Amino acid sequence: MKKMIAISVIIILITTATICGYFFIREYMTAQEEIAGYINIQRQYTTVTHVPTIEPESDKQVSKIEDAPEALLPYIDVDFETLLRLNPDTVGWIAIPDTVISYPVVQATNNSKYLHTSFEGNSSNAGTPFSDKGNDMQDLDPNTIIYGHNMGTGRTDMFSTLLKYKEYEYFMAHRYIQFDTIHQHYGFWKVFSVIELDVSNNSFVYQQMKFQRESDFMEWISIAIELSVHSTVTDINPQDQILTLSTCDRSKYGKHGRLIILAVLYA
Repeated sequence: MKKMIAISVIIILITTATICGYFFIREYMTAQEEIAGYINIQRQYTTVTHVPTIEPESDKQVSKIEDAPEALLPYIDVDFETLLRLNPDTVGWIAIPDTVISYPVVQATNNSKYLHTSFEGNSSNAGTPFSDKGNDMQDLDPNTIIYGHNMGTGRTDMFSTLLKYKEYEYFMAHRYIQFDTIHQHYGFWKVFSVIELDVSNNSFVYQQMKFQRESDFMEWISIAIELSVHSTVTDINPQDQILTLSTCDRSKYGKHGRLIILAVLYA
C-alpha cells in the first residue's frame, strides 16, 4: 500500500513538473518571438543617422554635450511611409539611446486594442507602445502620452527598462528620449521627472493633455517636479510640449502602481 502511494506521488510530481515545464517553455518561446518581431521591424525600417563621435575630456566638453545632445546621441531615422502601409495606425517612433527601447508607436480609437496586439496585428502579450486615444498626433497637445508594458521579471523589452529610471545614475545617463511622429521630426525630449504614482488617488492627473490656461499647465508641471523621485532643475515654459511615458510598476502601490516618465521637448 505504501509503495502504491509513493508511486502515485512520484507520478503526480513528474506530471506537474512536465506541465509546468511545458508552459514555461511555451512562454519563453512566445517572448522570444515577440522580441524578434520588433527587432526585425527595427532592422528593416530604421537606420541610425547620428552616432557618438567624441568622449568628453573636460568640463567644457561635458557642458557642450549637455547643451547639444543631438550632436552625439544615436538618432533613429524611420521609414514611416512603409510602416504606414504595414499598419495604418502608425503615428510615430520612440527610442531611448543606449536602451532596448526603439519601437513604432500606434494609436487606436480606444486604449485597449494594442495592449495585446502586436504591430503586425497578431495576438501578443507585449502589445505595441501606443499613444492615448485622445491625443492629437498631427499637432501635438501640450502633453502627449505613450503607454507600454512592463513585461515583468526576466524580460527587458517594451517599457520594462523604464523602471531603471528610479536609479539616479541611470536617470542621469538617459536624460534624452527621441520621439518623432509621421507628421513631424521632433527630435529629442529631455526627461525632467520620474514619478512612482498611485493611480487610485488623484494626486496627479498625468493623463491631462490640454490646459485652459498657461497657469494651469505650469501648476501641473510644478506638481510633476515635486512628485519626482529625483531632484533636478529643468527650465520649462508655458509654451513647451511634454512627452509622458507610462508603464505598470507594482513594487510600491500594487495593481494601482504606475511609473511615469515626463520629458520636455528639447530645443
